[in-house]
Amino acid sequence: MQILKRVYDWLAVADAPQKSDVIFVLAGRECRKHCALQMFDEGWASMLLLSVGRFEVRRFSDFMLPLPTDLLSLAASTAPERRHYFVALRAGDVQVQWIPLRRGGTWSEILAFSQWLRERESVRSGIIVTSGFHLRRVRWCCRCLISDGIKLTFVAVPAETPNFDRECWWQNALARKLVLLELAKVPLYPLLRAVHSLES
Repeated sequence: MQILKRVYDWLAVADAPQKSDVIFVLAGRECRKHCALQMFDEGWASMLLLSVGRFEVRRFSDFMLPLPTDLLSLAASTAPERRHYFVALRAGDVQVQWIPLRRGGTWSEILAFSQWLRERESVRSGIIVTSGFHLRRVRWCCRCLISDGIKLTFVAVPAETPNFDRECWWQNALARKLVLLELAKVPLYPLLRAVHSLES
């Protein structure tokens, strides 16, 4: 089973968190947002940027945000397949921005994040929060899309559930599916990058 642990470790290339200007959490598993909110509360950054996908909009109000945000009402006038938002929180302020996504969810999210950074020159460092098994692909996207002048730290959500632990991920059907799917996606992303370059 040691090789299966090494497979997970190869994907889950995480850093220790460092104080930064912004915490950015990718859409997807709910535990990612809970982890990012906790880090925000602990003062790891003065700004929190939440990427919220279409299937998260309805339950977004369940998150214990410092400021109220009625994202469901804001999304009501947008077609479901186009519902993706960045929700930015900082002291006393919350802003919601619609994000146009293209093919390749993670690639498109990081592309949108890179554009968000370019519009805010004062933001020079960030913590990226996502699932451990997602980190290698996220790192690759960031290397391709985000300026070297932005210092990034990549943090894995700790202990998502016992089923997603590196010690036994292969014993749970959902964890096995997600990890194996991630392994399949990693070599495809250079092709996705080429497609996006042609479309740009």
